[in-house]
Amino acid sequence: MTIPKKASLFAMLIMIMLVAAACGDKADNTAATEEPTPTETTTGTDSDTANTEETEKTEPASEESKETDNSQDVELGTTEKGSYTNDYFGVSLKFPEAWEFQDAAGMNELTSASSEAIAGDDETKKKQIELSQTKTLNLLMASKYPLDGGQVGPSAMAIAEKVSLLQGIRTGKDYLEATKKFMVDSQFPYDYKEMTTETIGGKEMDLMQITMDAGDGSTITQDYYSTIIEGYAFNFIFTYMDDKTKAEIDTIKKSVQFK
Repeated sequence: MTIPKKASLFAMLIMIMLVAAACGDKADNTAATEEPTPTETTTGTDSDTANTEETEKTEPASEESKETDNSQDVELGTTEKGSYTNDYFGVSLKFPEAWEFQDAAGMNELTSASSEAIAGDDETKKKQIELSQTKTLNLLMASKYPLDGGQVGPSAMAIAEKVSLLQGIRTGKDYLEATKKFMVDSQFPYDYKEMTTETIGGKEMDLMQITMDAGDGSTITQDYYSTIIEGYAFNFIFTYMDDKTKAEIDTIKKSVQFK
């Protein structure tokens, strides 16, 4: 597929994470059988998750029931100039006050704008994206430069997606493996490093690093961190281009705190 100019890459890469869990081994069956009611993720109630879990009550999975109960209390967190906090996931971080940031509504607009470009004429992929969007909480998008500008700089993003044990998503690594599968199947021009684990803010998270040629001799690197919290795959995505921008991201990583 043709990748748009660098300024459009961030919106495209957001969508890749949103469809991850829907691209597992049971993705086709899930997309075909579930009919989630469209709900804005900005409400933070995740009511679509409750609908999804109702379809799975016939399966003997007591852990799934616990996830449904917890989902009623989920929140999107608070983004302010230079900081993000979320009591439900027990996480906080700081980013430079001069950075641009998007709230959940702004992130939803970005994902909607890029979904058609990613899915194209692939009806199966369209269903996967639609299903994943109903289960996803867009939490934070902070970037050094405006996303609609001509510059691409470092950025930090946080999203959470309701996952099901019936899909085989039990760990952050499982989630990242599903993400990678979607990337590979979609023929995105990425190079993948071997998955590892890293402790951030006192919590061990699985890590997948990808790189891509930006087309002008530079390389874009993204670090995808994932862990399971309260039945959600909680994810950080950090983007940088060189040693200088990596240092900026490292400062943000060091500020992360999990309760």
